Amino acid sequence: MNSAADHLTRPGDPHHGRRRWYAVLAILLTGTALYFGSGLATIPALTWLAPLPVFLLAGRISARSAAVTAFAGWTLGLANLWHYLLKDLELPPPALSFLLLLAGVFTLTALLFRALVIRRRFILAALAAPACWAACDFLIATVSPHGAFTSLAYTQAEVRPVIQVVSLTGPWGISFLLMLPAAVLAALLAPGVRRRMVLQLSAVFTVVALGIFGYGAWRLSDTPTAHQPVRIAVVSANTEDDSNWTTPGGPAILANYSRAIVEAARQGAEIVLLPEKIIDVQASALAGLSDSFQKLATSNNVEIAVGLTVFADQGNDYNRAIVFRPDGGAPTEYDKHHLIPGLEPYAVGDHLGLMDGSAGERWGVLICKDLDFPPLSRQYGKAGVDLLLVPALDFDNDGWLHSRMALLRGIENGIPIARNGSKGRLTLTDQHGRITSELSAPSNDSVTMLGELTPGIARTPYTRWGDWFAYLCILLTATGLAGAVRSRSLLRRNAVDSSAPRVI
Repeated sequence: MNSAADHLTRPGDPHHGRRRWYAVLAILLTGTALYFGSGLATIPALTWLAPLPVFLLAGRISARSAAVTAFAGWTLGLANLWHYLLKDLELPPPALSFLLLLAGVFTLTALLFRALVIRRRFILAALAAPACWAACDFLIATVSPHGAFTSLAYTQAEVRPVIQVVSLTGPWGISFLLMLPAAVLAALLAPGVRRRMVLQLSAVFTVVALGIFGYGAWRLSDTPTAHQPVRIAVVSANTEDDSNWTTPGGPAILANYSRAIVEAARQGAEIVLLPEKIIDVQASALAGLSDSFQKLATSNNVEIAVGLTVFADQGNDYNRAIVFRPDGGAPTEYDKHHLIPGLEPYAVGDHLGLMDGSAGERWGVLICKDLDFPPLSRQYGKAGVDLLLVPALDFDNDGWLHSRMALLRGIENGIPIARNGSKGRLTLTDQHGRITSELSAPSNDSVTMLGELTPGIARTPYTRWGDWFAYLCILLTATGLAGAVRSRSLLRRNAVDSSAPRVI
C-alpha cells in the first residue's frame, strides 16, 4: 500500500516539481544552519534549527527524496570541517569519509521520523528520531579513535542552564535535545495530525523543557565551598616545540619556561601549568631534566605540571605529563591514554595520574585528547578528584572546540579543570563549566594567564550511573523501528481486508 507521501511525490503529481524545489531549499537551509552552528566555532541557536527543514519536509515526500535531502543537507553543513581535517590535522582525503558516516546517521534519523509520521505515530516520531541520533552518537564515540570529538553537544557549551544536563545524561542528553524541538515541531505540523495529538506533543515538550531548565538552575546553584581557591598560572611560551633535550633547542625551551615560572611564582601562583610535549627527552636523560624542573618547583614553592615526550631506549615512547611538588616529594607521572592516530606513534598509558593536593584535596592529570573520551574523565570522577590539570597543545584553529570539550568533561563529573591549550585556548573552568579565566594563546608569542579555581568535586549522577541515557536512547530507537514496521504491516493487512469481497 502506498502512503500519502509516496503518492504526492510520484512524477504524475502536479506538485512534484514544487516539492523538488522545497527539497533543494531544505538542503540549503539545513546545510547553512549546520555549517555555522557546528564545527570549530559555533552559533548555538543555529544547531537547533539545522534538522528542522528536513523534518518538516520528510513526511510530505517519498522515502528516497527524504534520504537524499537529509544526506545532502548534512554533508553540506559538515563542509566546515574539511580545511581543519585536511590542512590542520594533515589527514588524507579518505578521512573525509567519516563525515559521510555522520551524514548517514542523520539520514537514518530523518527516515525513522518520516516512517513514524506517515503512519500517524506522532509522539513516537518526536521521541524516537532524537533518540536515534543520540544512540548513534554514543555508538560512534564508543568505537571511534577520536572518541566523542564529532558530537554536536559541544555546540551548546556556552548555554549554561542547558549544558548542565550532561551531569545527568552525559553528552548524549544534549545530542537528544538538539533534535527534539525540530522533531516535535515537525510532528505538530505533519499531515493528518489532530488537535488532541497537538496538545499531547506540546505537553511532552513543555515538561521536558521545564525539567531541563529547572535541573540546570539547581546544578548551577550547587557549588562546593569546602576548599580555598588556588591561584594557577597557565603558561604558553614562544618556543620551538619538540626540540630535543640534548640539542641547544631543549635547554632554550627550559630557560624560557623557567623565566615564566619564576615570574608566576612572584605573582602568587601556587600551580604552574605548562603545555603538552614541550621537550623531547630520552628516558636515560629524563632524570637530569626532571631534576631541573624539581629545583624550579622547590625554589619557587610551586607545583609544576609539564608535558614531555619521552623516548625509551627499547622503543617504548610516551607522551607524558609530570607534576613536580614544592616539598620535593616523588613526582606524579601520567602517560597519555588516547593518542592522535597517525601523528602520535607512542605507547598508550595504562594508569590514572592521581596525587594529593596542596591542602588535602585530590588532584588528577590528563593530556589534551584524553578529554575527547567521556569514560576516562569519568574514572577521575569516580576517584573523587577535586581538580584536573591538563597540559595540551591545540592546532591554533581548534582551540575553542577543544577547550569546550574539556568544559563538558568537567560538568559531567563535577570537576574543576585547568587546561593549557598552547597555541589555542588557556582556560580555567569550575565544576559547572563556568569559565573563571580564559585567554587565546598566540602561536608566535609567549603569554601567561593567572587566575583562580576552587578545588572541590560536585558529584554527579553521570559519574555514578554512566551511560544509562544512551542505552535508553538505544531502546527507544528500537521501539521506534518496531513501531514503524508494525504499523506498516497493519496498513498492508487493512488494505488487503478492504479489497476482499464481502460475503452477505
